[in-house]
Amino acid sequence: MKLRRVVLLGGAFLLVIFKFALDVVEKNVELGLMGLGLIRELLIIGSLGLLYVVIDVLASRRESTPVRKLGFVLIAMCAMILATLGLSASGVGGFDAKNQALVPLDYPSIFLASLVAIAFGIFSIIVFRLLRDLILINRKPAARRNWLIFSALLLGTSVSCLTTRPLDSSIATSILFALAILFAVMNSFRLPWIVYLTKREKLFSLACGFFLFGGFTALAVQIGSGTLLRKSLLYYSHPLHQFIQLVTIFGALYAGMAFVSTLFHLPTAEAFDRKRSEVSSLHTLSKLVTQVFDFNELVDNVTSMTLQVVGASSCWLEIITGAGEEDAPAAGEDASYGVQVAAMKNITQEEIDILVSPERRGIRDSVVKDRKAIVVDDIERDPRFVQLKKHRGMAGSLVVVPLVSHTGLAGILYAAKKESFGFVRDDVDAISAFADQATVAIENSRLIRESLEKERLYREMLVAQEMQKRLLPQHVPVAPTIDLDAISTPAFEVGGDYYDFMELGDGRIGIVVGDVSGKGVSAAFYMSEMKGIFQALGRICSSPKEFMVRANEALAGSIDKHSFVSLIYAILDPVSGRLTVARAGHCPMLHVSGENVAYVRPNGLGMGLSRGPTFDDAIQEEVIPLGEGDVCVLYTDGVTEARCGDDEFGYERLMAAARSARGKNAAGIKEEILATVSRFTEHRANDDDLTLVVLKWNGPDRRG
Repeated sequence: MKLRRVVLLGGAFLLVIFKFALDVVEKNVELGLMGLGLIRELLIIGSLGLLYVVIDVLASRRESTPVRKLGFVLIAMCAMILATLGLSASGVGGFDAKNQALVPLDYPSIFLASLVAIAFGIFSIIVFRLLRDLILINRKPAARRNWLIFSALLLGTSVSCLTTRPLDSSIATSILFALAILFAVMNSFRLPWIVYLTKREKLFSLACGFFLFGGFTALAVQIGSGTLLRKSLLYYSHPLHQFIQLVTIFGALYAGMAFVSTLFHLPTAEAFDRKRSEVSSLHTLSKLVTQVFDFNELVDNVTSMTLQVVGASSCWLEIITGAGEEDAPAAGEDASYGVQVAAMKNITQEEIDILVSPERRGIRDSVVKDRKAIVVDDIERDPRFVQLKKHRGMAGSLVVVPLVSHTGLAGILYAAKKESFGFVRDDVDAISAFADQATVAIENSRLIRESLEKERLYREMLVAQEMQKRLLPQHVPVAPTIDLDAISTPAFEVGGDYYDFMELGDGRIGIVVGDVSGKGVSAAFYMSEMKGIFQALGRICSSPKEFMVRANEALAGSIDKHSFVSLIYAILDPVSGRLTVARAGHCPMLHVSGENVAYVRPNGLGMGLSRGPTFDDAIQEEVIPLGEGDVCVLYTDGVTEARCGDDEFGYERLMAAARSARGKNAAGIKEEILATVSRFTEHRANDDDLTLVVLKWNGPDRRG
C-alpha cells in the first residue's frame, strides 16, 4: 500500500512539473498549438485527482472525531491565510490582462502562482473530504442525495470552464455556480454530530466554528475579488479557481451553521453529558457484573459511579439480611433484620449511623417495608431525621433506593448532597438503574459463592464415594465349592448399604449384607462404623446370632435414636455346604434349589432399635443344607422396592428372575437380576441404595 501511495504522489508530481514546464515555455515562445489550453487543464485535473485518491486513502484509515476534523481544517485554513499573506507581500510582477487571458510579467509570478494554486487545490480537497464525512454522519437517503447533487454541481461548474479564458464568463457557469451555492446552503444544515458532543467538545466546536467562518469568508473574498491570489489561481487554472471558490464558500456556510447550532445546543450540553455518563457507567457496570466476581470490587464500583453520575457528596451501599437468616425480610414485614455497610464513599460509619440511626425506626425501616425509592428534599425539615439537629450541615438532601431481587431485599443504596433539593427526577432514575445493577452483582456473587460451595461439596462427596468403595471388599473369597459375586450401588454419591466377606479361622466364610436407614452422608457414616464392627467381631463370634448380639451392643451406644441398621449374616461351611443364617430386621434371603424357590426368614429385630434381652431373644438362626447348584441371594430393599410409577419390583419378580438364571454362574445370575430390575424401572436411576450378593454352591470338592 505504501508503494501505491508513492506511485500516486510521484505521478501527481510529474504532471505538475510538466504543466509548470509548459507555462515557462509558453512565456518565452508562442507555441500556438491547438488544444494546448485543454492539455494544461487535463494535467491539472490528473494531478489533483491522484492527490485526492491519496488523501482519501489516508483519511479513511484514520478515524477521528468531528471536533478533531474541525481542528484539522482550522489548522489548514490558517496555513492558507499565511500563504495568501505571503503571496501579497512577495513583490512579484504579477499578471497582465490580454485578450481575456492573464499573462505573467515574470518567472517568479509563474512559480508562485503554481505553488499557491497547488496548495489551495490540496486544501480544497481536504476540506471537501472532511465536510463530506461530517455531513454523512448518521447518513440518511436525503442527505446522501443532496451531497451527491452538490458534488455534481461543484464538478459541473469547474468543467464548464475548461474551454473558456480566465477572464471570460458564461451563462452556464453562472447558473451552475448559483445552483451549487443553493445546495451548499442545504447541506450546511446537516449537523447531526453536534448533538453527541460533550460540553467541552461543544465549546471547542463553538470556537472552531467562529474562526473557520471568519477564515473561510476572508479566503472567499480574496479568491473572488481582483487580488493577486485570484489572478494567480485564474492563470494557473480557471476550473481549479471555480472549484476552490465554491469549496471556500461552502466551508464558510458550514462553519457558520456549525457555530450557530453549537451555540443553541450549548445550554443542554450539561444534561447530555450527564446522560452520556449514565449510559457509559451503566455499560461499564454491566460488563463488571458479568466479568468481575469479586463482591467488594463490584459494590465499590457501584458507589463510585453513583457518586460521579449524580454529583452526590457521599454515597454508601448496605446489605440487608434477615435476623438469623440469609434472606432479607419479605415486603411488608416488620421482622428484625441485619445491616452491613458493603461500600461507602466520602462518608464514615459514624456519620452513617447518625443519618440512619440503627437505634430508632426511620427511613431505612420504611424502605425495607415498602420496597420503594424515597427522596428526602430537605433533611432538616423531615421528622425522620430529628437526630440531625445536633449535626447540622451533614447533609441537605438524600435519595434511598432499595435493591430488590427475586428472593427478597438484597440491600439499600444511598446518595446524599450537602444542599437541599439537590436531586431531580433524573437523579433518582440513575440511582435506581445503578441499584438494579448492584442487585444483579450481589445475586451473581451469592450464586457464585453457592456454586463454588456446591463444587467443593461435590468434590468432597466424590472423595467420600471413593473411600466408601474401598470399604467394600475388593475381592470375593475363592473356593472350589462356591461361586460368589456382589455389587453395591448408592442412590447418591455415598450410601448406607454394606456387604462384606470374611474368611473365618476354621475355614468357614462369613457373608454379611446390611442397610442403614436413610440415605446419603449419615447413612454412609453408620455403614463405615458397621464395617469396623464386623471386622472386629467377625472372627471372635462363633455363630451369626452371637455376632448380632455383640454388634448391637457396640452399635446401640453411638447410633442416633431415629436410625437403625438392618443386617443379614450367614456363615458358610464350604466343605459341607452348611449355611447358618441370622437376620436383624433385614430382607429375607432368597434360596433357589432346583425348581424350588423360597425365602429364608429367621426372626430378628433391627440393630440399634433396642438392646439387652429384647433384642437378644428376638434373634434366631436358621441352618440350610445346600445342595449342588443351589443359589442364595442376599440383597437390600433397593432391589425389591425399585419402582415404576406406583408399582414395586417386589419379591415375586425377584424369585422369577433368580429361578430363570439359576443355571448361570454367580456373576451371570447377578447381571440377570440387575437387568430385570433395570427393565422394570425403564432404566431410570436408583431411588434407593442397591446391594446384591449371589452365592452358588457347586457341590462337594471332588478333586481329592
